[in-house]
Amino acid sequence: MAERAPELSLRALGLLLSPRRLSAANAIRHGEQRWLYIAFAVFALAFWLGLFGLMVWLLGEFWEIGGLGPVLARKFLDILVSSLFSLLVFSNVITALSVYFLSADLELVLALPLSRPTFHYARLADTLIQSSWMMLLFGLPVFAAAGWMAGSDWTYFAMILVTVPAMLVIATSIGVTVATVVANLVSAQRTRDLMLIIAAIMLGIAFIVLRGLRPEQLADAEAFQTLAEYLAAVELPTPRLFPARWAAEVLGASLLGSPLPWTELALLVLGAGAGLAVSRWVGRALFDSGWVSAQEARTARFRDQPIFDHLTLVLPRAWRPVAAKELRVLVRDPSQWSQVFLLVGLCGVYLASIQALPIDVFRGEAGQWLRDAITFLNLGMGGFVMAAIAGRFQFTAISREGKAWWVLRSAPVDPLVVLRAKTAFGLVPMLVVGEVVTVGGGWLLHARLPLLVGEAFMVVVLAWGISGLAAAMGALWPDFNAENAARAASSPAAVFFMVLAMVLVFGVMSAFVLAAFLAFKGYLWAAPVLGLVAVAMCVWAGHVPPRRAADRLWAEGLK
Repeated sequence: MAERAPELSLRALGLLLSPRRLSAANAIRHGEQRWLYIAFAVFALAFWLGLFGLMVWLLGEFWEIGGLGPVLARKFLDILVSSLFSLLVFSNVITALSVYFLSADLELVLALPLSRPTFHYARLADTLIQSSWMMLLFGLPVFAAAGWMAGSDWTYFAMILVTVPAMLVIATSIGVTVATVVANLVSAQRTRDLMLIIAAIMLGIAFIVLRGLRPEQLADAEAFQTLAEYLAAVELPTPRLFPARWAAEVLGASLLGSPLPWTELALLVLGAGAGLAVSRWVGRALFDSGWVSAQEARTARFRDQPIFDHLTLVLPRAWRPVAAKELRVLVRDPSQWSQVFLLVGLCGVYLASIQALPIDVFRGEAGQWLRDAITFLNLGMGGFVMAAIAGRFQFTAISREGKAWWVLRSAPVDPLVVLRAKTAFGLVPMLVVGEVVTVGGGWLLHARLPLLVGEAFMVVVLAWGISGLAAAMGALWPDFNAENAARAASSPAAVFFMVLAMVLVFGVMSAFVLAAFLAFKGYLWAAPVLGLVAVAMCVWAGHVPPRRAADRLWAEGLK
């Protein structure tokens, strides 16, 4: 008699997913970071509402183009759905590699008396939850704004509730299937590192290409000679069997009140079910061999290379061992150093945008003052990018120790030395990017030389302040259970750090703008006084918070 295949247990599936739900509930109700989670939810809601308002305004501008408003709105919807779906698939591949093959709790879960279908669908649901934030945060407000502007009835909003979950399931199923196949060809760890490098390179290239296309011209129909040429410029060719096309057809038809394309709707719903089945079949055949391949240990590369010790000679003697270790870890981890491609692309896009500004129309002394005023925006942009770098490298400095934190904690070393040493070399990319964006942008704007010198100095001081905030908050709220630095950099504490960093940048910009305004009015004393105020804020942020955070981190002991 043939043996029956193990069945899916919904009860066991719920138990496997319950730790995530219970941990989130406990963190909100009783955890030390509950106020951070509440603040994160408030900021997310504010971002959602802000994006909704922006999309209402943008689609309203499209609607005012005579006869082309509905067509443009639908084209915009097509591009958004296709882009989000492609990003979701790529994100799900990376997430599935971590959840299915590299997660720290896999040894415990695989030892439980669970059927393989239960295990597979529990991990698939976990992958979907971790990857769906992109669609919920960026997609839903745009879909809601489109329906608001078009005056759509309940059918459109009902179709959103059908198409969005179906797209999420299909994207997750594709990601899990691809990750399982690739994990059998190359180890899961190497594959994830390679895909992170490819993602950073592709994103940097996409920034440059997108800026080169000058998308601001798409809202100007008069820039095109014919209607056909205009529509061709916003046409996005997609295969007929592309799931994003099915979702776009359903949403576009219901948005404008057209008859529903039942074929595409059926393909979308049935495709979600088929994707779940295919991912399960592939997992049943290839998961075990992929799991065995994922147990390959990572070699300790660059362990005996003296170059890292030589680079630390510029630092105080007590900092050097910790700083050399941080450099080795950074070079070994592609997910860290691959961010340089994204930074290069971002700097290129920003400088190209500055160069495209019509600065020739700003003539005379008044025009020079206006160019100098615009230059202050470069300092704000540089501060924002430096804060993002600090959040990725310096905020996660303590969390990256992970389970080995006790080794560093038990060493006879000053906690402040540990914080300074772990964050010292993070200042290098911050200063390079900050100076390129700020001084390079000011030079393209033909700003005055004294202003460029002052902004170059302020970049250094601002980098010190932002670095101090990042090190302090990373030490106050470390996450030693994070599987990688990217997870720690996306925590509510990291979001709170970004808010405080932006407050510091805004305070520095406000002091400089006020100083320039008063100097223009003839109050020349204002420039040095307010400049000293800005410098004092940055020096305080870089000096005081790390000291207090270091003392608290050491006092709490091991966790």
